[in-house]
Amino acid sequence: MDQYVTSDRAHTPEAPEELVMTLELVADEDEGDPALVNAVGRDTVAALQQEGDTVRPVYTGQKGGFLVDVVTTVTQLAAAGWDHRAVAEEVIATLSGLATIFDVVLPKLKQMLHAHEQRVGKEEGTSNPIKFVIEIDGASLSIKPADVMQDDAASKLTLQFSSAHPAVAPQVTTKSKVKVQGRVPTRKRRRR
Repeated sequence: MDQYVTSDRAHTPEAPEELVMTLELVADEDEGDPALVNAVGRDTVAALQQEGDTVRPVYTGQKGGFLVDVVTTVTQLAAAGWDHRAVAEEVIATLSGLATIFDVVLPKLKQMLHAHEQRVGKEEGTSNPIKFVIEIDGASLSIKPADVMQDDAASKLTLQFSSAHPAVAPQVTTKSKVKVQGRVPTRKRRRR
């Protein structure tokens, strides 16, 4: 009796896709607080690792700042993408890579804001927050903490980026080069 071996590709799991984001924290001013920058960076990395992200140090040979690569498996984001389906279908089709990137990046920014607030206190964290700039394939967008905390932040930032960079936005994929820089403000000194 002959035996036939069939392969069913539909049941073969595909390798999960990864998004690599470079995350950099720097002092907002020349005389910034490097200890605060490093503390916020360490706290953020610990929280990201606890959520399952892989964090790899990036060696630049320069002193100062905090620089790591964060690797996120995109398959974890299927539910998050579904939550943002309110954006018009044609926009999603054209900008799905960009929307996926913002779905990945926003939780990391929230972690940084939370780590900063834990280090400096809620009042100072709100009045003197970290400022963010995201760069995707060489095109940058400034992001305010209030933008990060909105319910539909990924959709709004996708539209903002596509409006600011109409030539770049449709070309963005999960393979795009993504860099996020957080500028940590100097602590306000308490009067004695």
